[in-house]
Amino acid sequence: MERDPRTRDEGDEEAREAREDEGPAPEAGGDAPAPDASPRQKALPRQRRLEVLSGSEEGDDREAEETEFPADAEPGIGEERQREAEDLARAKGLVREGRVEEAERVYQEIIRKKPRHVKARNNLGVLYDETGAHDRAVEQFEAALTQEPENVEVLTNLGSALASQGEFEEAEGILRRAMRLESENHEVRAALGILSFRRGLYAQSEAELRWVCKRAPEHGPAHYYRGEALNRMGKVEEALEALKRASQLQPRNPKVFYTLGMLFDKKHLPDQAALMYRTARELTDR
Repeated sequence: MERDPRTRDEGDEEAREAREDEGPAPEAGGDAPAPDASPRQKALPRQRRLEVLSGSEEGDDREAEETEFPADAEPGIGEERQREAEDLARAKGLVREGRVEEAERVYQEIIRKKPRHVKARNNLGVLYDETGAHDRAVEQFEAALTQEPENVEVLTNLGSALASQGEFEEAEGILRRAMRLESENHEVRAALGILSFRRGLYAQSEAELRWVCKRAPEHGPAHYYRGEALNRMGKVEEALEALKRASQLQPRNPKVFYTLGMLFDKKHLPDQAALMYRTARELTDR
C-alpha cells in the first residue's frame, strides 16, 4: 500500500496517499492550515482510513502483493504459501468491509505462526500507521527490515510513519537510504516530497512532487501536496491546476476541496469557493 504517503497516498492518497491528517474543514475565508510540524499527527477519519487500507483510493499500493509461488513447489511448502496468500487476501477484504480489528487479528496470526513473514508485518504496519498507531507501525516495519534490510517498500513505509510522528530527521535518513537503493522509485520520491512539505520546505517539496506527478500522473497524494505547496508559495493558478487533478484522484479527501475553496476566494470567485467549502464539509461529516 502507498502512503497518503503514507504512501505511506494519498498518494495515498496517498502515495505515500502518498498518508493524510483530516479534521473538520475550517469555515470559508479562514487562514491556510499550518504545515504538518506537530510531533504526533492526527489519525485520518475512519471512513477515509478504510478506503486507504482497502486500496480503494487511487495511487495506494503500500500493502504488499499476495504471496506467489511456483506451481512445481514441494506439496507442503506450496500448501503453506497458498494458505498465507489466502490469509493476506482475507485480511485485505476485511479492511475493505470496515472490519479492521479482524484484519489485525489475521495479520497477527500469520506473524505468530511465522514471525519472519515480511509481507504480513509490512501490511500490519500499514494498517497501524493509517489508523494512527504510528509507534506500533514503526515496530512492525523495523521487524520486517531485520529480515529484508534493503526492502524499499518497507523502508518507504517506515520513513512515512516516522514523519507522521514528527521524527523528521530520522524519517529523511530512512527515505534517503531507500532512494539510494532505487533513485527512480516514485513512491520514495513522493514520501520525500511530502516530508519536505511537512517541514515547511515548500519549494523543495514542489520540485520533488512535480517529478513524481510527471512520471506517475495517477498519484493522488503527490498532486494534492504539490497543490498545497504551490498555494503556500503564492502560485494560485498552478495550485488550482494541481488540486483540480487531485480532486479527481482523491474525490473523498475534504482537504483538497477546502484548499480549492481558498484558491477560488483568492480569485474572487465566491460561488465556486462556496461550492468547494460545502463539499469539504459534507465529506468531513461522513
